[in-house]
Amino acid sequence: MHKKKSKLGMAAISVISALGVVLAGCSSQSTSTSATASNTTSNKPVEGGNILMDTVSNFKDLDPALSYDTTSYEAVGEMYDQLVTYDKNTTNLKPMLAESYTVSSDGLTYTFKIRQGVKFWNGDPVTAQSFVDEFQRVLDPKVASPGEGFIDPIVKGSTEYNKGTSKTISGITTPDANTLVIQLTKPQPFFLEVLAMPFFSAVDQAYITKVGNKSFDSNTAMGSGPFQLDSYDTNQMVLKKNTSYWMKDKDGNQLPYLDKITMRINKNGQLDALNFQQGKTAIIGNLFGSAGIPSASYPKFLSDPNLKKTVYSQAQNTVNYLGLNSKIAPFDNPKVRQAIEYAINKKKILQLLNDRGQVANQPLPPGVEGYVKDLAADSQYSYDPQKAKQLLQEAGIKSGTQITLYSYNEPDTMKISQSIQNDLNAVGFDTKVNSTDWNTFLTVNEKGDTQGVFTLAWIEDFPDASDFLNTLFNSNQQPANNSSMYTNKQVDEWLNKAQNDPNKQERMDLYKQATEQIMKDAPWVPLYYPVTTYAAQTWVHGFYISPVLPDPLQYIWIDKDKSQN
Repeated sequence: MHKKKSKLGMAAISVISALGVVLAGCSSQSTSTSATASNTTSNKPVEGGNILMDTVSNFKDLDPALSYDTTSYEAVGEMYDQLVTYDKNTTNLKPMLAESYTVSSDGLTYTFKIRQGVKFWNGDPVTAQSFVDEFQRVLDPKVASPGEGFIDPIVKGSTEYNKGTSKTISGITTPDANTLVIQLTKPQPFFLEVLAMPFFSAVDQAYITKVGNKSFDSNTAMGSGPFQLDSYDTNQMVLKKNTSYWMKDKDGNQLPYLDKITMRINKNGQLDALNFQQGKTAIIGNLFGSAGIPSASYPKFLSDPNLKKTVYSQAQNTVNYLGLNSKIAPFDNPKVRQAIEYAINKKKILQLLNDRGQVANQPLPPGVEGYVKDLAADSQYSYDPQKAKQLLQEAGIKSGTQITLYSYNEPDTMKISQSIQNDLNAVGFDTKVNSTDWNTFLTVNEKGDTQGVFTLAWIEDFPDASDFLNTLFNSNQQPANNSSMYTNKQVDEWLNKAQNDPNKQERMDLYKQATEQIMKDAPWVPLYYPVTTYAAQTWVHGFYISPVLPDPLQYIWIDKDKSQN
């Protein structure tokens, strides 16, 4: 399952064993583990060469203002640059297109010095205005960016611009071509992390105006990133090296190393895994969703000594869940939602995934600060079909009540959906599964008016509890992010206060209160916290699993004789 985000969570290290993957704890920074050191050789990188990758989904959005799903972010992350980014496989921020930045003592003013000499692929210069243009696009209702809520109302003047009462964002100014100043209405502890999201990339507004927003999202691109879009159709996307890219590695070599990346769209995950096993593709990574190697293929990767050398494994700050839309009957009844909490056999779901994960009991994964270790008794649920039947009876739900479970047609997701279907039928529902392709599913889900019960996952944007709790349960995030349409005024109050509370302990207390109330109200059934298992051929070097970003394609290099057409 995957939603939005192309991001993997701040991780706990996992260990591969003959029986599967076992969690080994959590840390504030993460590294990925592999059975071999050959992929992280210290030999000098080789420039040039091409690689092939398979993806199980289409690329829904090419516009950074709209890109908010796992697959799209793989491409957008390589085509566009932000002010700041994360330092390889850590959660430490570092300057990107901002050569340097300062934050005022009161936490309200951020000043960025933009790196000079950077250009878009067409030769147009990147300036401070390139970021102003993107902030305006994110706030423009006609663009309908899911990133709008991350800066409105926290950026001064954002609400007025969004509502059309001002033609400029008063809190964003450019004293000169290379200086960007952002003023906030209140201090926000994680504002820099927000700016690392692709929503706030540098864009070439003149190019966008020329091609139009629709084309800019569907079939063309103009960024400053390490790879530029060469072609895109229903069968594949081809990215080619930006030969004028500004970034260099620690030894002064220009990035990226690769000449071309071809991402083939093939929605048969098992066939994609077979392609890798036969050496036809270079990586099984972010394009395979949150789990990575398909469950049907995973045992082969553990039993084959050569394949085992290719495996990278890492627990991630992701939660896979069953969403229950509080505005659609019968899920508008809290007892029905609570009954479903008791109805789902989460351990069975994990068995379907080769036990790659941990049973979930709340929206926050254990690796995110704010995870509640001692949930209140009335916020906890166990697998108890009889209790589920009792609650359904109290809610007046008759046996045989028909419901539809919405999902998408990826093999592991279908396995999970079938297991959930069986569990729901076992307590008295007559459940039909409606499975579509990922793009169709996500487009409908983000409207919040059709899918009464659905399977999804949330992968963190940035390492802070607000990215899960505020983004997914605040009523002001309906319907795109809060697609369960959950509304609780007290929870909103707690979440809104925590957004800007400078006192860390107070924030954690507020998030605990919100978590426990959310679990009582049961707009979700948290299913499991997955462990990602990716694979990179032994002739691929520089690969790692980032806790926040997609595959590090700009840092990858391959052996000279392994270039793929």
